[in-house]
Amino acid sequence: MNNHSILIDNLVFAKNNEQLTGVLTLADFPRLAELLQSEAVHSVASNAEVATSSIIYTLQGKTDAAGQHYLHLKLNANLKTTCQRCMGEMPLKLALDFNYLIGDAAVNDIEASEIEGSDDLDLQQASVAMDVKALIEDEIIMAMPIAPIHEQNCGAIITQSGEKANPFAALKGLIKP
Repeated sequence: MNNHSILIDNLVFAKNNEQLTGVLTLADFPRLAELLQSEAVHSVASNAEVATSSIIYTLQGKTDAAGQHYLHLKLNANLKTTCQRCMGEMPLKLALDFNYLIGDAAVNDIEASEIEGSDDLDLQQASVAMDVKALIEDEIIMAMPIAPIHEQNCGAIITQSGEKANPFAALKGLIKP
């Protein structure tokens, strides 16, 4: 298990139009692991298992003509979660894209409030030690469904009724009228 952070200076990263690409296993994300089936996190026995339980990411920095600095994060994740309807294993594939404007929110409070209302960009605080793995984990956790369920072909549905049989019903026959 690799618990090392991937730290970048996000402002320099964007200014230099750098790109960072890699594959991370689910064992690298302890908070995300709590939301997934335990076998998916701990088993990396074969190449097929690694392919089905990994996160592929690309982080691209760029600067526009106005001198604003951006990060673009692209994620492809293959996860194994639990269907909340049948309690069986459920594969969950996520393909996510995020765009971040790097800035100092304290300096430009008016612009920051405009960006926070936008669906196209998120504001990322300028940092000399931004943790890329933490950003990836946060975005995946927020993108996961609260109660994942199979769209179709769900296994046997587990139901539990709130009504229980009356334990004294068998005694009812003993009462003489």
